[in-house]
Amino acid sequence: MSKGKTFILAVTIPLLILAAMAVKPQATLLWGQEILLETKAYDPTDLFRGDYVAVNFAITDVPKSKVPANIDKLLNKTLYVSLKQEGKYYVVDQVSENKPDSGIYLKSKFQNSFTDTDSYRVDYSLDKYFVEQGSGKELEEESFKGGLVGRVKVLGGYGVLTGIESR
Repeated sequence: MSKGKTFILAVTIPLLILAAMAVKPQATLLWGQEILLETKAYDPTDLFRGDYVAVNFAITDVPKSKVPANIDKLLNKTLYVSLKQEGKYYVVDQVSENKPDSGIYLKSKFQNSFTDTDSYRVDYSLDKYFVEQGSGKELEEESFKGGLVGRVKVLGGYGVLTGIESR
């Protein structure tokens, strides 16, 4: 193989990998269904990246009654949380090891279990939303007055947090 072809391959392969990483989020933004989730905010600044709102969704705490009995074997494995609409917000309907055939669902992982409560903590990787410099504190204060709403686009179990606003 000539040096020219090797150079082109060396430049093209990393660019293709980077482009492939952007496909799923962009497809979700374009074709995903928008849902509303209740949130609670905390820790509005990051020294290196600026203002953001770290959010804790109401669906992060999943009731034990909606979780398979063999949960101890499922910790740190991919699970699917089916959501259903109640009013204008989506809430947890059921948790499964298998991908649902239909409906709105999010891929997730159980972080840990709480034996003293009736729920498990779930990670959806939707926990940070970067905001305009100086507005993170304002959103945090708003959350303590009555909460925030997170706008999330969902496509095939993948979610993208597209906005945070007051109720």
